[in-house]
Amino acid sequence: MKILKNDRDGNKVKLEIEESAEEYQKSIKKTIDEAARDMKLPGFRKGKAPRAMVEKNLNQKAIDDHAGQQLISKLYPKIIEETKIDPVDYPKVDIIQLEQGKEVKFSIEVEVYPEVNLGNYKGISVEKKSSEVKEEDVLKVLGDLQNRLAKWKEVTDRPVKGDDVLDIEIEAHAEGTEIKTWPRDLQHYPVGSKYISKEFDDQLVGLEINIEKEFQTKFADDYAVKEIAGKDVTFKVKVAKINEKELADLSDEFAKQISKYGTLGELKAELTKNLEEEKKQESEGDLKNKLVEEVSKESDIDIPRSMVDAEIQIMMDELKTSLARSNITPENYLKSIGKTEEDLISEFIQPATSRVKGKIVLKAIAEKENIEVEDKDLDEEIAPMAQQEKKSVEEYKKLLRENSLMYIKDYLKRRKALDFLQEHAKIKEIKEKEAQ
Repeated sequence: MKILKNDRDGNKVKLEIEESAEEYQKSIKKTIDEAARDMKLPGFRKGKAPRAMVEKNLNQKAIDDHAGQQLISKLYPKIIEETKIDPVDYPKVDIIQLEQGKEVKFSIEVEVYPEVNLGNYKGISVEKKSSEVKEEDVLKVLGDLQNRLAKWKEVTDRPVKGDDVLDIEIEAHAEGTEIKTWPRDLQHYPVGSKYISKEFDDQLVGLEINIEKEFQTKFADDYAVKEIAGKDVTFKVKVAKINEKELADLSDEFAKQISKYGTLGELKAELTKNLEEEKKQESEGDLKNKLVEEVSKESDIDIPRSMVDAEIQIMMDELKTSLARSNITPENYLKSIGKTEEDLISEFIQPATSRVKGKIVLKAIAEKENIEVEDKDLDEEIAPMAQQEKKSVEEYKKLLRENSLMYIKDYLKRRKALDFLQEHAKIKEIKEKEAQ
């Protein structure tokens, strides 16, 4: 194999390759052999027909073309190794010469990993959020638990408050037309939910049972219900029933009811421990994001669009996975936010570009600092996956395709580079008041 031309223009590399006629002939022979094994001719068992008859029944041009494709596919890994390019997309291949008895000539155009001009990445100054847990943090969690176990009690001796649940009768008109978007008798309506609108909820507060109130409210131009958007709607509302939330007392009995702990003090201690772990993870994640963001600012990179497009696809897949956990289809999600998939893709361009830039920078740092992924690193990462499939690490590795292993290794290398950044950064931990 000869490399006749190797030109780079930005992130695109164009190569011109020549391979000997002998190698092409070997590829043709191999292609014919494969076709002969699968060919069935009258009077012969499958794969047992004489070669002369096989060749006579083959489309020679199709054989030549297929042999050429197979030869190029075989040469491509060698081309990458010899030219030391790092492709980020599938190559575009153009045949220049493909004739029996002559050298095979073809060109390859491929987008490659960008060149990176790294700025300063050692000693970066960043602020780290505190992982301290305060009493009010624990009380908030306890309050949420109280709300989950709350009982509802009907009240008749007071007007509506901002956190009641109501049964109400509604009439709504806009520009002389009755609006039937909501049921005439609306049950279990949570005040403060903004289900209809914040202004509507504000008008409910202070109402007494069986007293009718008429009021008008303006709906925003982008309101979800199109027949109401941008219009003044006149409501007639009457409260039929008021329910108030009855919370359990924070006591040892409450702790026993919702947990394995016998006292409220033990429950609070466990909640504090869990919150500390959550805040620590959140703080570490935020710190790492800041490190990548800062080092990316310092680096000059021309990012290939194909890498951005691939990252957008990853983000779309992440969104779909998240929606699936909540039993929401992508179609219903898009409908609920009033957007198309094209709108989402457009919105993802900027964050996808930032994510790609961060990955490129971390890979460049790993290369500059000679950071390597050892076999034990790979085995530790694969172990939980292997365990889930009830296989040994070695058995599971054999099931993975080469590109899957490369993906995991690249991820581990970037993670090590990020650890390196953190080890060499100037980190200042800030309290919540300082952060505000």
